[in-house]
Amino acid sequence: MKKIYFSVILSLTMASAFSQEQFEGKMETMKGEPMVCPADYTDANSYVPPPQVYLDAIAGKKARTTAKSTFIVTYNGFSPAAQRAFQQAVDIWAELIDSPVPIRVTAIYEKLETNVLGAANSDDFLRNFPGAQVANTWYPIALAEKMARRELNSPNAPDIVARFNRDVNWYLGTGTPSANQFDFTTIVLHELCHGLGMTTSFRVSGTAGRWGLGTTSPFVYDKFVENSTSQKLTDTLSFKNNSQALRQQIVSNNLFLASPLATASNAGVKPKIYAPAEYQQGSQIAHVDDATYGTGNINSLMTSAASLREINKNPGPSVLGLFADMGWKGISLVHTAIDDFETATSVEIKAQVVGDTTLLPATIKVFYTENDATIANAKSLTMTKVGTTNNYTANVPVTTAKSVIRYYISAEDAAKRKATSPPDAPRFFWGFAVGTDDANPPSLEHYEPLIVPSSIKVEILANAQDDYAGGIESVKIEYSVNGVDKPTVDVKKYNAAVDDKNYSQGLKDDVSYLLKGLFQDLKNGDRVKYRIVATDNSKAKNKTTIPAYYTGVGQTVKPTPDFFEFVVADKKGTAVTQYTNDFNAASTDFATVGFSTATPTGFDNGGLHSIHPYKNGGGFGFETSWVAQLLVPIKINDLGKISFDEIALVEPGETGAAFGETEFYDYVVVEGSPDGGISWFPFEDGYDATAQSEWRTAFNSRGIDGPLGSQDSGGTATKALFKKREVNMLAGDYYEFLPDDEVLVRFRLFSDQLSAGWGWAIDNLAIQVPPPPPVTSTIKEEKDVVLTISPNPTPDEVQIKATLPKAGIVKMDVFSTKGEKIMEKTYESEDRLFYQKLDIRNFASGTYFVRIQTENGFITRKFIVNK
Repeated sequence: MKKIYFSVILSLTMASAFSQEQFEGKMETMKGEPMVCPADYTDANSYVPPPQVYLDAIAGKKARTTAKSTFIVTYNGFSPAAQRAFQQAVDIWAELIDSPVPIRVTAIYEKLETNVLGAANSDDFLRNFPGAQVANTWYPIALAEKMARRELNSPNAPDIVARFNRDVNWYLGTGTPSANQFDFTTIVLHELCHGLGMTTSFRVSGTAGRWGLGTTSPFVYDKFVENSTSQKLTDTLSFKNNSQALRQQIVSNNLFLASPLATASNAGVKPKIYAPAEYQQGSQIAHVDDATYGTGNINSLMTSAASLREINKNPGPSVLGLFADMGWKGISLVHTAIDDFETATSVEIKAQVVGDTTLLPATIKVFYTENDATIANAKSLTMTKVGTTNNYTANVPVTTAKSVIRYYISAEDAAKRKATSPPDAPRFFWGFAVGTDDANPPSLEHYEPLIVPSSIKVEILANAQDDYAGGIESVKIEYSVNGVDKPTVDVKKYNAAVDDKNYSQGLKDDVSYLLKGLFQDLKNGDRVKYRIVATDNSKAKNKTTIPAYYTGVGQTVKPTPDFFEFVVADKKGTAVTQYTNDFNAASTDFATVGFSTATPTGFDNGGLHSIHPYKNGGGFGFETSWVAQLLVPIKINDLGKISFDEIALVEPGETGAAFGETEFYDYVVVEGSPDGGISWFPFEDGYDATAQSEWRTAFNSRGIDGPLGSQDSGGTATKALFKKREVNMLAGDYYEFLPDDEVLVRFRLFSDQLSAGWGWAIDNLAIQVPPPPPVTSTIKEEKDVVLTISPNPTPDEVQIKATLPKAGIVKMDVFSTKGEKIMEKTYESEDRLFYQKLDIRNFASGTYFVRIQTENGFITRKFIVNK
């Protein structure tokens, strides 16, 4: 039911004019995951020299006919000697691969896990970008930019992120390491190889193996992996994705690279891949086999582990052959698909074509049909080169008032390599219509702010695109500040040549709109609501508004425009080590969007509640987040625990889906920010209603028809569904928070398209509060005593109230968090109501415990002194 929303909406608004072979792939981006290089403490004392092309280059002997690739490295924590050693690895790679686009590397010298020398990843993976040669396949960003011949991400963003363990005994010179040293240049060369493309999406989880990192597309490297019987692991007819059969292959120790050039370089034998029976996360399949390519072998750089005194400055012919087959050597054929026209008599087809070897100009052709769905009937036009550029053009005639043109472009080189646009043509082809009025609204992409410090000035950046050649007429902002409507404002087209490059998005600059200065005068506490309206340049002036939440059922589904919301909120005071909140009293400690302190029906005291029920996603990608951010900064200590009572009736994902995958659907998560609210990282995995059986039962208890036949949960919650949760801020799965770090904490509810539910409730929040002191008495905890402390927190006085089972002697003790007794008093209560005021002006700031004890038992509550 999920993840079909966009395609179904299209089917409701337009009739498909083309066959199923029409290529609809659009460029998408996904973050990478690091591959690691562990240490092998065997003394190898070996040397593999750099490739001859590098030696010739530094000797000044080589005459180059193509541009040398450029690496731009940003160093973090490196000494000058470490930078020099790193640069030698960069210089080697710069002589082995060609790219017209700078390759940007962020290099970090930091503490890593014991026994890990380094780790690296392509910061982004892209699929279906202009110039891609395989459809629906993830390419590392550096390779994608080489093929597209332009920046595809922001020029401020890294292409490769590489980390190296500062605690390793590194050799940073160019000679021979001493005993117990690892050669730094060798490891850098290895890690850069991962970032450039020797990386995999194959994973093992439990009894299943999978690829795609939660998507339906493999990495380009994955498509070369096969077993000894030439079965490709990405062939779902042989091995279903997310299956036990695929897992058996991943750990079979019997996998190979089906790369023609890698095989040719290896005496006709397919290079063997590292695939041990004991699964190695971050290493499995992303290396060549250690046993086959031992230390000193020309192909040994990319084995899974590095040895002491092992010097290897050559990626090896097998890896270089693989890289050539992956696309590092070939033809770049870059074309922007033609949009529809309301009227036209001919249409110019343009392409940029560049080859790493000799192109054959006569093969650069556009193949097209007019009103003929059989692409095999296509006519061909040889494209004409434009002057001395790499640009080629051809005019396709349109002979009828209403036409559908289907086409693709093809080019070949002297090495018999072939490139097409779209990729895998003629299996896929492009198409556009002429003579049909534009009835479709533009697409809009925008990532909204949520809680913003007053020191950060909010700017509006949106990407607007239309499927007709007329393009976008206008993009506007409708907004209010603190409930007061403001005049509508135009958003101007972004111009990368003159506008602030900090807002560059690479390829998306072509459709980007930027508005700066609108929210310059906001102050702490201001609340802004806004929406973006894009209008196309058609006769109908079609409009798209975001956010918009889809309502209705079946054919009546329609988007209902709404508003994004953000709050300006600064952190409060200096960092504290402990924090508690029972949400029974109003507090300014939290900034919220989509949350509030409330006591809904079914609850007998206050809590932090999301809106009930929450909405399905209405922003870009039909996704929405609601947050409650604690403004009091926390200084993490060795305890590092956040505990609270909660109810999370949010939509479960598909069976087996993991947090972070698109099929995980809705979730709640507790996140931390190490930089004052700019960047946020989960402390632990997010979760949904399946976290507790009672929650899942409640979520599924009643269904309500939702958009497109989806079913919203009709289940509601009461206090009986509260469960205790403890979150470890020091878990380190997504970001390594450490003791003494100062962080902000937030609670976030995420929802995607279609189904939604009741939401999230949080109560009795305690951050880094140790358990109460032990009770030495044999008297048991009193279940019938009701004890309240208010105000809490407070700087000077607390009121302690208790309802007792009966009148009598009451002993009241106050303890510090270390268990030290601060005070002890005994009272005689003449009735069941016990009431005392406690002067705490001489107490230091921190957390304390009050214990009330009668002859029947005791009860303990905490309070905070906050001066």
